[in-house]
Amino acid sequence: MLDYRFRVTKYDPRLRNESGAFIGDDWTCISEIGQVFDGQVLTRERYEQVEAAYLKAVELFAQESGITELAVRTPLFGRDFAPGPLLPGYGPATSGLLAEEFYDGRQVSLAAGLELVRAMLREDGVWCRLEAEGRFSAEVGWDYYLYVNSHQPCSQAVDQGHRLGLFVEEDFISPYDLDLEDPTPYRSADERFWAEVELLAAQTGGELPLLEMWAYNTWRWHLVTLGTGIARVRAALKPRALVTAFIGAPLEVSDSGMGEIAEQARLLLDADSSVVGVMCLIEDRDTGRLRHDYLLDDDDLSAWLDAARKADRCGVYPVDAVDQLGALVAVLPDEDGIVRARWE
Repeated sequence: MLDYRFRVTKYDPRLRNESGAFIGDDWTCISEIGQVFDGQVLTRERYEQVEAAYLKAVELFAQESGITELAVRTPLFGRDFAPGPLLPGYGPATSGLLAEEFYDGRQVSLAAGLELVRAMLREDGVWCRLEAEGRFSAEVGWDYYLYVNSHQPCSQAVDQGHRLGLFVEEDFISPYDLDLEDPTPYRSADERFWAEVELLAAQTGGELPLLEMWAYNTWRWHLVTLGTGIARVRAALKPRALVTAFIGAPLEVSDSGMGEIAEQARLLLDADSSVVGVMCLIEDRDTGRLRHDYLLDDDDLSAWLDAARKADRCGVYPVDAVDQLGALVAVLPDEDGIVRARWE
């Protein structure tokens, strides 16, 4: 149990108002290098000194908690996803970590976890929680706040954190703590779910568009066909992904087809839905590759239609599956059958 909770910062608690807000003059992110705070210029050297202290603090808490390996939880890409090295230039510990492997439950070494913390402190395009279930977790918040939880009191790490020039506040619950949220009760993508997907494909008489979200802000399409097509799609899915089987195969690009697509997209954009936007699919004419786009307004739609007219097929679908009658949604369970991913 994570009974010991800490907030680690560079902010002196004595410079907080009654509500706990910091009222001192201090920097909050790497992009402020070169600016003046409390009469002093934030230099690159000073920034790196503070960053190194944060990383050392995480390492000390992890070591005192008996942690050598961490799991990525609730991963998020802050920039457009691109395959390849996840953190190019971040050192040898992450040289083998690919962006396409940045999924919930991915195990990383402590050294790689520290580089992920560095990237999060720098707001450099990725975010996640890092945890060893029941023993340790670390989360980076906005404005250079760090939250650490442990099953141990970590008194040595607390003392050494102070010696690093940081302020370690005990009994402080992270605002990002998963236990503070009521999880959406997603069903398991078990054999029964896939049997329903196969039945839906049979009933619709064609390919079934299946949307996979395997990190926040990261989606990819699959087209499910009867028989071996379902097995092929299942084998390609990332662990713990959220999968949605929509109804309606993509339409061939033609004047009439594009008119229908545009009308459907506008109806979805104008719909009174709890989640705004449109999920779009384009099948490339030359390669057959499936492209995902997320539209938020008419300007997005206009640009997307220009691209879609050059494709082989395309389709539009609601962001929230509850807005399409008959759509199926589930989360991939772990090998023990338990759904552990949290998609809020």
